[in-house]
Amino acid sequence: MSALRHEVTDRHSIESNIQLKTSGIQGDIYNIIIKIFEKILRFMKHLLPIFFLLLPFFGYSQTVQIVESMGFERSISPLIKVKKEKKDFFYHLAGNHWIDDVEEHAADLFVVIKDGYYGVLHEDGDLIVPIAYDEIELATAYDGQWHKGKQYDYKYLVLKKNGKTGVADENGKIIVPVQFQKAEVINKNIIGVADDHLWGWVSALNSQILQRPQYEYITSFLSDEFVEIRTHDKSGLAKINGELIVPVEYDSHLQYIKGDGQTYIKGKKGTQLDLMDTNGNLLLSGYTHYKIIDGSKWLIFKQGNHYGVVDPISKKVIIKNEFEQLDSFIRNLGIAKKAIGYGVIDINDKTILPFDYEEIRVLAANGNHKYSSSPVIGMSDLIFDANITEQVKQRLAYEVQIEQAPYFFEVTKNGKTGICNWDGKTIIPLGKYQNIKLHYYNGKTFFLVGSNQNSGIVDENGMEILPVHYSFDDGYQYSASGIENQFDISQRFITFSDGKAGEHHALKIGLFDLETKKVLISPHEQQITLFNKDLILVRKLVSNYHYQFSIYHIGQDKIRTFDNTVTDIRLVNDHFLLVEHHDKSLQLTDTDGKLVYSNTNWTSDGSYDLIRFPNYEKYPNGRFYHGLKKIYVKEGNLFIDTVGNEKCFEEYDQVDDFYEGYAIAAKKIIDKENYSGFKYQRGMIDLKGNIVVPFEYEQVLTTGKESDILIFSKLNQQIMVRRDGQIILGPGYQDLEVGGAYLNFTFAKGDKYGLADWSGKILVEPLYDEIRRNYEGEDKTWPLLVKEGEWYYFVGRDGQKYAIKSKEKRY
Repeated sequence: MSALRHEVTDRHSIESNIQLKTSGIQGDIYNIIIKIFEKILRFMKHLLPIFFLLLPFFGYSQTVQIVESMGFERSISPLIKVKKEKKDFFYHLAGNHWIDDVEEHAADLFVVIKDGYYGVLHEDGDLIVPIAYDEIELATAYDGQWHKGKQYDYKYLVLKKNGKTGVADENGKIIVPVQFQKAEVINKNIIGVADDHLWGWVSALNSQILQRPQYEYITSFLSDEFVEIRTHDKSGLAKINGELIVPVEYDSHLQYIKGDGQTYIKGKKGTQLDLMDTNGNLLLSGYTHYKIIDGSKWLIFKQGNHYGVVDPISKKVIIKNEFEQLDSFIRNLGIAKKAIGYGVIDINDKTILPFDYEEIRVLAANGNHKYSSSPVIGMSDLIFDANITEQVKQRLAYEVQIEQAPYFFEVTKNGKTGICNWDGKTIIPLGKYQNIKLHYYNGKTFFLVGSNQNSGIVDENGMEILPVHYSFDDGYQYSASGIENQFDISQRFITFSDGKAGEHHALKIGLFDLETKKVLISPHEQQITLFNKDLILVRKLVSNYHYQFSIYHIGQDKIRTFDNTVTDIRLVNDHFLLVEHHDKSLQLTDTDGKLVYSNTNWTSDGSYDLIRFPNYEKYPNGRFYHGLKKIYVKEGNLFIDTVGNEKCFEEYDQVDDFYEGYAIAAKKIIDKENYSGFKYQRGMIDLKGNIVVPFEYEQVLTTGKESDILIFSKLNQQIMVRRDGQIILGPGYQDLEVGGAYLNFTFAKGDKYGLADWSGKILVEPLYDEIRRNYEGEDKTWPLLVKEGEWYYFVGRDGQKYAIKSKEKRY
């Protein structure tokens, strides 16, 4: 390199060469050539620094490190565990960092230890704080429930060295020099610092000292704009700019309460409480207790042993302190107590219920007790969760509906209970019933009442709509499982019982309709099944082991009774009935009883000759899919359309349901080696019978979260196909992973393993003898641990191997 530099820069030697080679050339031509070369030399001098910078990269390859063993054992992703020279390390593949131990981990930061010293490693491999400190602590905060990708309010690093403390931000930038006795994160805006056992604080934004150390203690308070300051027995409050707004003269810690858009600060002096606004202005003094009122700027206060209501801004007493107890107001009404008993007042001190009850409780529309106006449902922490099912969302929406409905008062006097509405009007008088249970339906509350072991129903106006002569029973004789999340229909009906018939074990049950406020089905020894929002199946006992079947049409208010040969009825696709008779024959009718299809060979016994195709967890078999329903007869290829026309796929011996418009099918072929003399080969067809997967596979497996992906297998060959006919991986693959718990799957090709996603995109080419996921890593996969020949490597999601290998893996 020095010879090259000398050759390029030594103009005089080049000129000498030129003189030798230009003997006889005229002097003016010679001078022109010399000037040209001088310009070239000057240009090359500018290129030299770039050349020398790039030179190390030409022909250079990264050295692969060889270690004794490596793997994911007790690792903390993205760090892996490595044994090198008989010592265990944590190792970061991208950053090439060797770590003795991990002290702490939060968000994307690791406090790491090497040779007894501490540093901070970012998960991407950057060592943002060098490993040179005696101790490091992570200071982090976030709101709500933690989940992957959660945004942090702040992330700071508390650094300690040689007995001094400082703080760095999440990028490793020093914002408080390591020169203080102590340092502590107060909130995202300020860092507390101590010298000579006194505390002040520094701006986390620009490192400016906002308050020089002079307080014995400081701590966070209310928000990021305040600091609580303390002596050993007194408290005050300052803004983060250092302005003292509440003098250090209050006992114990300060407290705060939040009302309707207002925040107040409470400070205790002896037995009295001062109330201040967030600027430190004194609003109220001389009271011993303050409590917010939901939806109001007013406060409940206590003076002496009695409670009242005060406006803290005007200092006007709204309700005199004449109550021994005053609960939080709910929807502007509060339960209060005087010496003579409990009553209810509104926010303007109007009496809603007189003070002559032993106990009063607030009930929601479904009977749940209420202690505040705050909703019982919080969705904020669930929004991020993609796993919330539609059923859960329906349940939450229904609970919101209940929360918005009117509340009630449950009142008790002399051991007797009654119900009043929110206006104080009596719905159920005291003592009329021994038991009262609230039931919500469609914006209204009904009351299931009982006395002397008899029960009935009272409506929202207090009218008895089902006499108290029955009992309520939710046993096996009634089922609404098919519509349990359709609350507008499942909560509409109440089953009731009229006891037992003689020595029979079953109850005589009936069904009451809250919509019409009438008995829909009279009590009898029977079973009742709520099929859907339109149909109810009634299975009435007429004699020992003999039942009469009826279908009640809710919207049409009519009932259709089947003849006595019927032994079972099932609903198909909400619009058809599958009717079974004594001889086990099956018929398909519409919901009005019109015959759609029958077949003398179609029975509930099915056929032993039928292949059992793999289940599709998303859908049950036997329904109409894409206009076709399979008929389970000896012929395994028979279907009907929605008007009962038969369609037979005669080219195939057996065909599964067309769940997604495509079906697994099978052909019978001669096989003399099989004891039966034949075997089935499986494939896939579309609705027209066209072949999508050729009929050359011996077995079909399912994978995916809902068994929505099929794996066709033969000997040492497999293909992967979606239920909708889309080919994910074509012929030539083996050992396709079954499970579906991950965003990807492993596969083999030519005895080598690779990785693909569920669209069929190859993520890692099939190059390896083994592949193992990092279950704690990114996507529960990365990096992969692979084996190639006798060596183990790690492979990133870009498919490239990291420069480290071993002959042993750690489990």
